[in-house]
Amino acid sequence: MGELSPWHLLIVAAALVLLFGSAKLPQMARSVGQSMRIFKAETRALSGEKEPEQLPPTAGSPPQGARPSPTQSHQASPAPAQQHERPPAG
Repeated sequence: MGELSPWHLLIVAAALVLLFGSAKLPQMARSVGQSMRIFKAETRALSGEKEPEQLPPTAGSPPQGARPSPTQSHQASPAPAQQHERPPAG
C-alpha cells in the first residue's frame, strides 16, 4: 500500500503542470539543478578544508610548517610612474 506506482508520479506531474504552467517548469528544474551544483561544490570545499594534505601545493605558497621570520619579510616598493606625452590631436 505504501508503494509509488507510475500512476502516482503521473498525477503529481500533471498537478505540477496545472499549478505552475508548462513554461515555468523547465526554469524551475534548471534552478534546482544549479542550486544542487552549488551545494555540492560548497560541500566539497568544506571537506577539502578539513583535509589540506590532499590538495597539491601552489607554486607561490610556502610549505605549511614554514613561517617567515620578521627578518625575512620583504616590502616591495612601488614602481616609478612613467609619464608619456601625447602628441597634439589634430
